[in-house]
Amino acid sequence: MRIRSLTRTPWLIAAVLLMLLAVSCSDDGGGESGSATTVDPADCPGEPIKLISISTLSGGPTGGDTAERSKIGTDAALSTINGECTLGRPIDLTRCDDKFDVNGSLECGRQAASGDYLALMSSIGGFDDGAVAAGLPGIFLLGTSAFDLTDENAYSSISGVTVGLGGVSAAKAAGGKNMVLVLPDTPALQFVSTQVEQAGREMGIEVETLLIPVDTTDFAPIAAQVAERDADSVGLLPVAPVPMINALADEGITPDTYTMSIASLVMTPDVVDELGSALDGMLVVSPTFPPTDEDNEGIAELRADLEAIGHDPDDPEVDFNTVQSWSNLKRLEAALLAAGPDVVESLDSQSLVDAVVANPIDRPEAAPYDFRENQLPELPELASFRIFMRDVAILTVEDGKYVSLSDGFVDVLDPPSSLG
Repeated sequence: MRIRSLTRTPWLIAAVLLMLLAVSCSDDGGGESGSATTVDPADCPGEPIKLISISTLSGGPTGGDTAERSKIGTDAALSTINGECTLGRPIDLTRCDDKFDVNGSLECGRQAASGDYLALMSSIGGFDDGAVAAGLPGIFLLGTSAFDLTDENAYSSISGVTVGLGGVSAAKAAGGKNMVLVLPDTPALQFVSTQVEQAGREMGIEVETLLIPVDTTDFAPIAAQVAERDADSVGLLPVAPVPMINALADEGITPDTYTMSIASLVMTPDVVDELGSALDGMLVVSPTFPPTDEDNEGIAELRADLEAIGHDPDDPEVDFNTVQSWSNLKRLEAALLAAGPDVVESLDSQSLVDAVVANPIDRPEAAPYDFRENQLPELPELASFRIFMRDVAILTVEDGKYVSLSDGFVDVLDPPSSLG
């Protein structure tokens, strides 16, 4: 894809995707589970296709906020899919709150194993334990955890490694020699950052990860540590973007003075509004286009679905998480339609996986994926990992608006020759 010219040289690692991304949020919370279906079952009376998501709906760094935003997209997609009964039977998506706790994760895994579910959908929560205990395949996962990246039954439509490498290759194209990557200290992100560091060395750029406690409230010491690294690039996945970016600015680290970028899934509209011009020139690397990009046909469809359920598409709660959760269900619907009615009528876990793997769905709002083979075979260090995505969207923030710097999605291993 062609990259439009930049007036600065701002690129860097978009870090890796927030592993706490949840597909939906429980209405009753507290570890209970419920269906995300928003239409009367009478509208689609067939036997439900039962899926389950293990998500952090309470506790953890975000306290369930990410899950709330994802739920908006889930509801919009299911309202259309089940309301029109396109599959001849409804999708019933249950979510279980792992409470960002290993024991909670195991409890969700046991629920998944005993509930006639066909697969884990999109999220396995904050720990791998629940996914292992469930014994189910995972489809349209986030590509950040050890389970996502190594289990033979895991199929991730996002790859945290790919998003990270997109920033690494772009930083190198901008002349970067070294970068510091600031991530929350979680098991999943520890794992992914190690893979990004190794791949960075192969690509000729030194990546150093700075892991910070997820409950950090004073970001001034963190910003000081970033400044001490004396890197020419800085990548961020902040749990609290506003105080983190303000603290960096106090150290003289801004998009005007450093190559900087941030992961899209923490860029909520309220964050953009609160930071204002401090974000100008910040790079955002994303597996989807933003929900405000009405020129994108997929985003336009999402916005219509949101309006159909009475939700304002410009609501501050609608963000990249909303796009991703909606898109996952639309791709699942399309893959099952491609498999045919006979397959859909008699689905079990294996035939569901077979249908999803055999029918990769290309949608305009989300980066392409292909579950049939590793999408980064050029990198020997990553050959053993389940990486099914190699493209990202490159955005920048100007005057509080997202501006795409690419005509579509960009191959992470084929960046422009110059970003000067």
